[in-house]
Amino acid sequence: MNRIHKLALSAGLVWLALPMGPAAQTESEPAADDPGPPNFLLVVADDLGWSDVGALGGEIRTPTLDALATEGTVLTDYYVAPTCSPTRAMLMTGVDNHLAGVGTMMHIRAPNQANRNYDAQLHDGVVTVSEVLKAQGYETFMSGKWHLSIDRDQEPQARGFDRSFTLIQGGASHFADSTPLGPLEIPRYLEDGREVTLPNDFYSSVSYTDKMLEYLAQRNPEAPFFAYLAYTAPHDPLQVPDDWLNRYAGAYDEGPDSVRTRRAERVRELGLFPQGAPLWQLPNFPAWLPTHRAPWAERTPEERARDARPMEIYAAMVELMDQQLGRVIKALQASGDLDNTLVLFFSDNGASAVAPLIYPGNTTEWLAENWRAPPEEPGRIGNFTIMGPEWATVSNTPWRLVKGSPGEGGVRSPFIARGPGIAAGRYESGLAHVMDLTPTLLDFSGAEAAVTDPIYEGKLRPQGHSLRPLLASTGESSRQTVLIELFGARALRHGDWKVSWMDPPRGKGDWRLFDMANDPGETEDLSDRHPEVRDDLASRYAALQTDYGIIHPEPTFNPSLRQTYGGECDWWCELRFRALEWLQ
Repeated sequence: MNRIHKLALSAGLVWLALPMGPAAQTESEPAADDPGPPNFLLVVADDLGWSDVGALGGEIRTPTLDALATEGTVLTDYYVAPTCSPTRAMLMTGVDNHLAGVGTMMHIRAPNQANRNYDAQLHDGVVTVSEVLKAQGYETFMSGKWHLSIDRDQEPQARGFDRSFTLIQGGASHFADSTPLGPLEIPRYLEDGREVTLPNDFYSSVSYTDKMLEYLAQRNPEAPFFAYLAYTAPHDPLQVPDDWLNRYAGAYDEGPDSVRTRRAERVRELGLFPQGAPLWQLPNFPAWLPTHRAPWAERTPEERARDARPMEIYAAMVELMDQQLGRVIKALQASGDLDNTLVLFFSDNGASAVAPLIYPGNTTEWLAENWRAPPEEPGRIGNFTIMGPEWATVSNTPWRLVKGSPGEGGVRSPFIARGPGIAAGRYESGLAHVMDLTPTLLDFSGAEAAVTDPIYEGKLRPQGHSLRPLLASTGESSRQTVLIELFGARALRHGDWKVSWMDPPRGKGDWRLFDMANDPGETEDLSDRHPEVRDDLASRYAALQTDYGIIHPEPTFNPSLRQTYGGECDWWCELRFRALEWLQ
């Protein structure tokens, strides 16, 4: 695999950099005075697309993240799970999500998956990174989305966090109304294990940041800290405070195809996508189906304004999240802690194309009673605004597919690291995975020997590889293979090859083979041309499937086309979806 050595960010990005103090020192340039174990600020976005960050080609204003990228290292081949909680399980434990207890999502367990690996929550057979670091003398703080517990003994305060302000479930309204995404997951906000009522001025990105700043201000300055800031932006429903509603008015009037083309050009200019490699194209549907997309030029001005609006709201959510992260960075700089703080940022999966009906238990009747229809005041409180497949594909440029899939658009995440021991101004293409984060933090903290500590006795130890050599530009990636599986959809990347499997109707129910060096957009199936490579990777997947205790669901979870449709649907619309189901 080719590595990209010290590729400087383009001049168009450098000018955006915030003043953040001296550039991060590498291991070859030790500090004059040993500041002790580093602090950690771990920041996770929710459903952020790979190229939404300016440093990766996006047009959304992300000056904080761009500055972190300029002063640190961007991992371009960093993988996560297809959806939220499986990624978070691996992040917290360094163990494959199936073995950690999150082999599936809540309310989507198949009858043949009745064991603790598929309980959709952590279990006591794994140790969290917060528990390990706490045992090593770190103060541990969390603010934001948890999504890893059903039972009380798996909540943040019971899994190693000294202070925590958390949304326990996977999502909700971003405002104080806390309207749930569906009737089966009623949002609960806890502080240090006690349920709290949200203030009237609550907005997720701002309020999570406020709480983290409060915890950092109250910490013991003699102890290192581990701060986990888990934003729920830009997860649906797409919502922003009123003064942010028109931040991107008109910015997407040219339509998704044009925006995606320009993003792809910038990604190629940065050297992150081969010049001659084709882009995957979002398939369309027959004209008689409601999911059919007319060419942008053929839509009326009113339709184009309506269809561009969700991306305007989404972009505002991303910029607001970036602004809030900037508050934390500035606070650390003001306190003198930034130079000894390792800042890590990534997204839990790719941008989402789902519609409200996809959430378990949702019906059109429940949605009508609890949320306003999409055309009414998009982006405001009470409105379930969604991104849709066109704009999700833009956010995931230049990759294939979206959240929930094993395509690169679902599982390749932006990753930025900045701080002590991190080389500056680099894009690095060494293979990396979210399971590698726990070993990386333990390595940087000097607590890598903690895996022999009694805290791990009788429990699973981290399975990932420390990214420290990769981030410090002192060595190659130790990882050769990445496995992905959720809801029966699966993939395995090994070196520059990848196999991927999705059951009908989303796939052909067989392995497809892609050359990730020359066709990272996954546009050409090479399984017939290289059957020996396909079979080798399929065998590697089967071996890891056994090791990780992966049970493919029976039946496979396959949402209907109606569940994926987010537009208005009158009787004629519903009739056409029912006709499709009858034909199938």
